[in-house]
Amino acid sequence: MIELIIAVVCGLIIGAMLLIIGMLIYKVYDDNRYKKRLATEKLLKEIEVRNTLNQKIIEILNRPVTGDDKDLINPQNDVKVPFYDYNFLKNYTSMYNLYIPAYFLSTFFTDLSHHLAVFDDEQDLKNGGYIFKESRPIFEKFSVSITEDIEVKKKELNNTKNIYPSLLKHQHYNL
Repeated sequence: MIELIIAVVCGLIIGAMLLIIGMLIYKVYDDNRYKKRLATEKLLKEIEVRNTLNQKIIEILNRPVTGDDKDLINPQNDVKVPFYDYNFLKNYTSMYNLYIPAYFLSTFFTDLSHHLAVFDDEQDLKNGGYIFKESRPIFEKFSVSITEDIEVKKKELNNTKNIYPSLLKHQHYNL
């Protein structure tokens, strides 16, 4: 009878140890899975934010020059940024500054500020936006650097993509 009680107690102790070890292993696995999911979601958000910003820059560069602006703007060198687009760039970059490197933004807006054509307020309102003289290369360089950064982020994402293909398919990102 005592051997049976000792066997039951030993069985309970061994079972409890196995349960605790199993729970610890699952906890570590679940924490790692959560961290990988957060890293994947952050990469996806970074790609999305950079892509939206790049699309807006390309839209500004491809905007045709109207008849009124031909006196002020040389389409090969100058860029006219309407007020709403400039406000979008400033607000969007400040809203998503966690997902865009600060050096991209600071160099871009600093370089732009050096090329701003200064008019009085009435002339700016008449123009409908800001005119940046000889700034087309700045916009193009910024777009290229964003595109290169997007490609780097996509490569990083492909490394994590192999871990969670079902998560990426679930979010409907077409990579």
